[in-house]
Amino acid sequence: MKKKIIIADDHPIVLHGMKQILLSDENLDLIAEARNGEEAVELTLKLNPDILILDLDMPKMNGLEAADKVAKSNPNTLIIMMTAYKDEKILNTAFKNGVSGFILKENAIVEILACIDNVVKGKRFISPALTDILLNQNKAFENENPVIGISSLTITEKKILKLVSENKTTKQIAEILFLSPRTVENHRNNICKKLSISGSNSLLRFALENREKL
Repeated sequence: MKKKIIIADDHPIVLHGMKQILLSDENLDLIAEARNGEEAVELTLKLNPDILILDLDMPKMNGLEAADKVAKSNPNTLIIMMTAYKDEKILNTAFKNGVSGFILKENAIVEILACIDNVVKGKRFISPALTDILLNQNKAFENENPVIGISSLTITEKKILKLVSENKTTKQIAEILFLSPRTVENHRNNICKKLSISGSNSLLRFALENREKL
């Protein structure tokens, strides 16, 4: 069955390019277009798409606000956000607001289909350029020796950290390890305490940076 998609962007050139890519995939059905955040939310409530692609900067309501409203009202709609900004704070807020995929506009036409494929499978997708930001920004963790920190983890915690490095969500990790999502969250919190890291994406950043040690 085709995945129903709504795309919201107030830039005609970007919108046209994205439409051509989406229409080229026989597994996707572009059912509506929005030119601002309010319209995107209204269309999502009315049409209940599988995927909503949002631009960050839009009139009337920005992408972050629209994502938050959609995530609360239509939790089954997967949200992908496009932005021109390589900003970790925006990335953190986007994921907090229910976004599953985050891509840079400069790479959107190249990355959108891969992004859709990942989020449909329950994975998060981040533009490779933004993954570099996660690896390079705020490297001054309190734990200066990650090998020592990792060695303090239990076997289960190490398994969870490895799955985090593979961009697995809490729900996916719970299913893979036959644990409850709450138990996985408790383990994630314990891992952060042992590694002396904090912040909404700090565990993912640490896992990516130390993937070869896991």
